Amino acid sequence: MTLLRRRLLDTPHSGIRRMLELAREVPDPLLLVSGDPNFRTPEHIIAGAAEAALGGATGYAPAVGIAPLRAAIAKKLAQVNRIAADADQICVVTGACGGLYTTLLLLVGPGDDVLIPNPGWSNYAAMVHVLGGRAVGYPVGPSTGWKLDPEAVEAAVSAQTRAIILNSPGNPAGVMWTPESLQSVVALAARRGIPVVSDEAYDELVFEGEPFSVGSVATSPELISVFTFSKTYAMTGWRIGYVHSDADFARQLSLHQEPVTSGASMVSQHAALAALEGPQLAVSEMVSAYGQRRDQVIDLLRASDVGFVRPHGAFYLMVDIRATGCGSWEFATELLRGRGVGVVPGLAFGSEGEGYVRVSLAVAPEVLREGVTRLLDLHRELASRNG
Repeated sequence: MTLLRRRLLDTPHSGIRRMLELAREVPDPLLLVSGDPNFRTPEHIIAGAAEAALGGATGYAPAVGIAPLRAAIAKKLAQVNRIAADADQICVVTGACGGLYTTLLLLVGPGDDVLIPNPGWSNYAAMVHVLGGRAVGYPVGPSTGWKLDPEAVEAAVSAQTRAIILNSPGNPAGVMWTPESLQSVVALAARRGIPVVSDEAYDELVFEGEPFSVGSVATSPELISVFTFSKTYAMTGWRIGYVHSDADFARQLSLHQEPVTSGASMVSQHAALAALEGPQLAVSEMVSAYGQRRDQVIDLLRASDVGFVRPHGAFYLMVDIRATGCGSWEFATELLRGRGVGVVPGLAFGSEGEGYVRVSLAVAPEVLREGVTRLLDLHRELASRNG
């Protein structure tokens, strides 16, 4: 079709989706690719949504979100994230994707730069590109020891920088950045008058120590935190999340959801309310399961003397494949077509991800074990040839 905007044809699309497309060509693949939990949404959440729908909650919801849910979110932010919040500082959105996109819509225009983690979730760059901006990576991979280096972030700032995106614990490495480094980045952004957008998609998926959010360790009137129910409650398909900001920004966010999505689903909002007000045992059980899977993979990697990045949260693990002499796309493609296992090339997350592949822990343990075993077999074969 000739009417498509040429710029949009150049959008950097997700390498995760690309691997899933390639996997369709492979019979019965073991997919260690997706960020979609292999757990079912807890029953009490489904029941809460069904009860609300049967009671008539099937129309449009207020763009800012229904009042009981916003009140419950404010309570959760105080109790879990240690963020003091009022309901008028919260806008309910269509998952973290909807929250991030509409937030960037308000902040970014043609010619603006947005600083994003490298490696980092690929949709950051896609969103910025669609809005006419330029995604500029700051290193958080091998060159910084997989840490957040405030000096490296500041070095990437320019006169065109309009926002800085943070993500801890993050995708693809699951690393948690220190409170001190997060405080430093928020402080430098405040000095420059640059908004900070904190992607808190994995806020409760932490394996060691207490979870903490950027907003609990750093304050700024231009700090915008984006949360989702997708990962914590295995609710990816419900498309429901929320943004915490100052009240004026939250109001503008609700107004500018209207031309994009109209607002989050009424049924999904009642599901989210049931998630927050119901039992939380399922959350701790899922986090424990991901932690056990992480340890299982680490044991396999250590036994084969293969390097990795130890994740502190989320449900991913980066495996070092540099000894094979292959690039990450070459290795991932060979693993899929030759061994029937799908992983994501590190390069799909930015230049700092090259030399690694991402393994998702959000799969059944037996699938994970077999998939990693096949990965190690290929690694051993290629490394022996390269050595």
